[in-house]
Amino acid sequence: MSQENVDVVRQPIALKARSRRGLDERISLRFRAVVTSLTRVVWRLPPGSRLRREVLLRAAQAGFAAINRGDFESSFLLYHPDVEIITPSRLVAMGFDAAYRGREARFDYQRRWTLEWGEMRFEPTEMLDLGERVLFVGRIAGIGLSSGAAVDSEWAVLYTLSDGQVIREQPFFDHQEAFAAARVSE
Repeated sequence: MSQENVDVVRQPIALKARSRRGLDERISLRFRAVVTSLTRVVWRLPPGSRLRREVLLRAAQAGFAAINRGDFESSFLLYHPDVEIITPSRLVAMGFDAAYRGREARFDYQRRWTLEWGEMRFEPTEMLDLGERVLFVGRIAGIGLSSGAAVDSEWAVLYTLSDGQVIREQPFFDHQEAFAAARVSE
């Protein structure tokens, strides 16, 4: 699917607080190959497709709710085994690597994030389906572990997908920077 010929499909997103895995997540984890195959089929639909929008929205809500509760296995279910994570420059300045590769490296990255920052809550407010990429914008909030300082910041993440799996993740702490990287206007 060529990026030049794709209309941007924007839709609001909100999370429901889930303190544990729902039945849908337990089934998805048990039958990961089936979920990946179904996602691959849905991903071939055009971004404006009602089915694609609904599946993408539900997957995103489940994924962000899972990461907020520390359930990395559920959160990164649709990540390709060789996924690439590009680290924001602010985190590189704090000692994180500039990039990570692989699903296990993504788990380690999130564990380190949690050790450094404690429980941060990702609060996406909008999802933009860009064809082969998806941009989520919102806020990140929490309290730093070592400092105890409250954190409330802009946050966005740009995912690149192939065959329904995340092959690249690029988080941002600035909405303008995220929109520029996605080549879309706010």
